[in-house]
Amino acid sequence: MNIYSKYIILLIVVAGLGFSGYLGQRFHEKESAAIATEFRKDVDDKASALEREILLNIEVLYAFRGLFDSSEHVTAKEFARIAQSFIVRHQDIYAIEWAPRITHQQREPFELTQQRLFTDFEITQKLASGMLVAEQQRSEYFPIAYVEPVAGNEFALGYNLASNSTRMAALAVSRDLDLVVASASTPLLGQGRQQYGTLVSIPVYQGLPKNVIKRREQIKGFVLLVLKVSDMFDRAVQRTAAKGIYFTLEDRTLGSEIEVLYSNQTIPMQFSVAQSDFSYTKPLASVGRRNWSINAIPSLGYIAERRSMMPYLITAIGWVFVLLGSAYVYALLRRTTLIEEEVAQRTQALEEAKLKLEQLSQTDALTKIANRRFFDEAFNHEWLRAVRQGSSLGLMMIDIDHFKLYNDTYGHQAGDECLAAVAQAIEQTLNRKADVVARYGGEEFVVLLPDTKDCVVPAQRCLANIEALAIPHRASPTSNYITVSIGVSIALPKQDSRSEAFIHQTDIALYEAKRSGRNRVEIADGALLSL
Repeated sequence: MNIYSKYIILLIVVAGLGFSGYLGQRFHEKESAAIATEFRKDVDDKASALEREILLNIEVLYAFRGLFDSSEHVTAKEFARIAQSFIVRHQDIYAIEWAPRITHQQREPFELTQQRLFTDFEITQKLASGMLVAEQQRSEYFPIAYVEPVAGNEFALGYNLASNSTRMAALAVSRDLDLVVASASTPLLGQGRQQYGTLVSIPVYQGLPKNVIKRREQIKGFVLLVLKVSDMFDRAVQRTAAKGIYFTLEDRTLGSEIEVLYSNQTIPMQFSVAQSDFSYTKPLASVGRRNWSINAIPSLGYIAERRSMMPYLITAIGWVFVLLGSAYVYALLRRTTLIEEEVAQRTQALEEAKLKLEQLSQTDALTKIANRRFFDEAFNHEWLRAVRQGSSLGLMMIDIDHFKLYNDTYGHQAGDECLAAVAQAIEQTLNRKADVVARYGGEEFVVLLPDTKDCVVPAQRCLANIEALAIPHRASPTSNYITVSIGVSIALPKQDSRSEAFIHQTDIALYEAKRSGRNRVEIADGALLSL
């Protein structure tokens, strides 16, 4: 063999080894991409589970707001009973609180009333040292009047949320925008481990204020949840299968200032370059206007379980196994495609689950019809469509006559059953798919009738069908059975028309129906309103 042949053989060997090494490197990269895709899917699954856990807890706030909306006065006993039932079912809740708005003139009688329940009750503020002292004079206060469980939270009773400027700023946003708002996290005491809690609030109003000024005037108070962030995250993580992932839950609301709310690392760890290459940050849907995100890094075991030895074997064996390596490339690419298809399918399933949750959030839990949120969106959509098409829009506002007397006589459980029966009767009376039946608040319902010129006949059918339910109401001065009063109005909206005026006009008709003796239909002035 001459020197030239040796060089050729060497060249072939070098080329084969180089090509094998190249293939091995490519296989490694493809495998890493597949692992990264699977890892992100696992993290996305856990993020979705946490978002669902948060939504389920926030639904408790809406349930409590419904309680305060439907009752003139919620007693401490009633609050405790309902709160305990929620705390049993929602183990992430550390406490449920009620903070009413109290003016300075109301402070002394309010404290005296509360002292009948809690002997040492007084409105307090917290000093920089952490000591609670009597609150100074203010024009208004938002003290914690009820808290459940009381045990372990006695110090919260009477604490004036308005005494903390940061917390009051969050409550002001919640009040002015009628939104659920979460505060910055705070350490929870007595939990056996380092755990953070976040305070989530929802405003409760007197009536239905339509703008910021009215909301400030008609604010009744706030329902608040203290959520255990670590327990909530642990519960969400346990509902998914993937293991061997290090998680950190971070609050990035303040931008550059990142607050760690939870970490499943028992001790600080140094991560390898291989692990850091797979790190993934998943932002969560806004949590009460807080920007939370999950930062995840896989463990070495997680990566090792998904690594194969084939890329290294191909590199070591040489160019003889190039064809086998090519076949493996195809198999690896095929595996990546299957994983991506699986990710797409699971993503679609998650989207469908998210859509289902959104549908649940638009349904009134008690009556099983649309809630106020869904009605507001449908009303805005149909109003704009009527303006574009020059079509008419009908509206019915329905109020159960003497419902407070019914609750007082038969109890809240019977009242809930009555609300559900009336809601179903209204929904069954209407047969057009475009019609929207919703619970407007308390014992009041609304019916939106797009592209209609006759609201009176449907309203009279509703009146008759509800009375035909024959639900006894011995305390009613109007009838021996449950009846309703209905205000109806029809509009031909123009470009410069105001939707608020249309709702107000219908509300006036409802008021006139109640003033005129109830159990009747009252039509707004004018057959068609241009507003």
